[in-house]
Amino acid sequence: MLFFREREKKKLTQFVSDPQKRAVAIYGRRRTGKTSLILDFVAENSEKKILYYQCASYDYDVCLSDFIISLKSFFPDEEIISRLKSFKEVFQYLSKTGEKGYILVIDEFPFLAKKREDAVTEFQWIIDHGLKGNKLILMGSSLSFMKRQINDRKAPLYGRFDEIIEIRPFAFHEIHELFPNFEDAVHVYSQTGGIAQYVMFFKRYLSVDAATDDLFFNRDGRLFQEANNLLMQEMRDITTYVSILRALAGGEKDSGQISEKCGMDQRGVFPYLNKLIELEIIAPVLNPLSTKKKEKRYKIEDLFFRFHYTFIEPNISMITAVGERAKSAVMGGKYNEYLGYVYEEIIRSLCYEYSLDGTLPFMPTTVGKWWGNVCENGEWKESEIDIVAYNDTDIVIGECKYKTKKIGIKELDSLKAKAQFVPVKGRNITYLLASRSGFTEEITGEKEKVILLEKAWRI
Repeated sequence: MLFFREREKKKLTQFVSDPQKRAVAIYGRRRTGKTSLILDFVAENSEKKILYYQCASYDYDVCLSDFIISLKSFFPDEEIISRLKSFKEVFQYLSKTGEKGYILVIDEFPFLAKKREDAVTEFQWIIDHGLKGNKLILMGSSLSFMKRQINDRKAPLYGRFDEIIEIRPFAFHEIHELFPNFEDAVHVYSQTGGIAQYVMFFKRYLSVDAATDDLFFNRDGRLFQEANNLLMQEMRDITTYVSILRALAGGEKDSGQISEKCGMDQRGVFPYLNKLIELEIIAPVLNPLSTKKKEKRYKIEDLFFRFHYTFIEPNISMITAVGERAKSAVMGGKYNEYLGYVYEEIIRSLCYEYSLDGTLPFMPTTVGKWWGNVCENGEWKESEIDIVAYNDTDIVIGECKYKTKKIGIKELDSLKAKAQFVPVKGRNITYLLASRSGFTEEITGEKEKVILLEKAWRI
C-alpha cells in the first residue's frame, strides 16, 4: 500500500493528461518509494500505454537490449525493433510509426550514463526531437547525478523537464499516523529518518523494540550494514566519509573539530563535507542572529545515518558477536540524549505549522537553534537554545525537554535567563516550552506568557 504520496500522484496525473508536456524527472534518495509510486500509478492507469523499465546494469548495451525486449510487448510482430542500436533509434522508430500516446518510464536512469557519458546527450535529443506525441519519465536514486541534470545550467538535460518530482522521506506527523503512540513514532522517526521502506519494515513487527533488535542488532539484520552499502553506491572509497560521519555522530561540530578527529588538514575536509551535503546526508548549521558571519557547524541531517553512526558503526564487532544482547550496552543512557536532539528537530520542523494553526502568534521567516556565550552564576560558558523562530518584529525562544517527568517554572526561568544573551534586536519575545511528559500545575497559569507544547501539540 502506498502512503502519503497524493501530491506526487496528482502531479503525474497532470503531466500525463497535458498534451504540451513531454518529460518528467522523478528523483530522491534510495528506499524512499519512487518505484512504488510509479508502479502504483501504472496499476491505476492500466488503460494507458505505459512501458516501465528499470535499468539493472551499468552497461548501456545491456540496458538497451532489455529495454527493447520490454518494448516488444507493444510491437510483438515488428522484427526491426531487435536491430535498433541506440535509444535514439528506438525513439526515432516510434516517431516514424506514427504511434502516439506512449508513456515510457526508465527507472534508475543514472545507470545508463555511468560508463557512457554521451547517453545523457542522447536523451537531450530524445526529449527535444524524438518524442512526437509520446512522453518520457526518467527516474533516479543517485542524488548527485539527478541534481546535476536538473539544476546545473551546463548539464545536457537542464531545462528539459516539464515536471520535477522529488520523493522525500516521510515527515514526523506522517509517521505518527502510522504509529499512533507518540513514543513509538519518535523511535521510528529517530531510527529511520522517515525513509519509506525502513518505516514499512517497522510496521511488520509486534513492537518497535522487536523491530530495532532484528533490523539493527542482528548481523543479518536488514538495516545492519545498510548505511555503508548506500555510501558505496555513491562513492568508490567510503573510508574518509565514514570517519567524518563517526566524528559528527560523536559530537564534533565544526570543520576544525572534524578534521582534527579524522586526522586531516582542515582545508582537505571540505570536498568530503560538500559531497555529503550534496547527498543530503549532512547539512550545514548556521547560527541565527549571530554576529559572526562565518560561524558554521555541521550535523548529520539524515536520521537513519545519524542513528547508524552513533550506535551501530562504532559497535559493529560487539553486535556481530552477541547480537541483540549488545543493545543495552550500546544504547544505554546515550539513546535518551539522542532522542532529545531528535525531539528538538521535530518541534523546529513544525514551527511553520504552529504559525498556521495559531499556536505561534506570527509567521517566522527563519527557524533554527542559537548557540553562544551566557553568564551563569558569575561564569561565562557556551550554551544553546533549542528554538529561535523569528521575523523582523517578533521572535519565539524555546526549549524542548524529552524527559519522563513534567517540567515547570524552573525550566522557564532557566530559558528566560539564557534568552537575555540572544541578540533579539528589539523583537517582541514569546517563550516556548515543549515537553514529552507535560507540565506542572504551577506553569499552566503562565499560558498567556508562554507557549506550552505537550509532546508536539499545544496543551
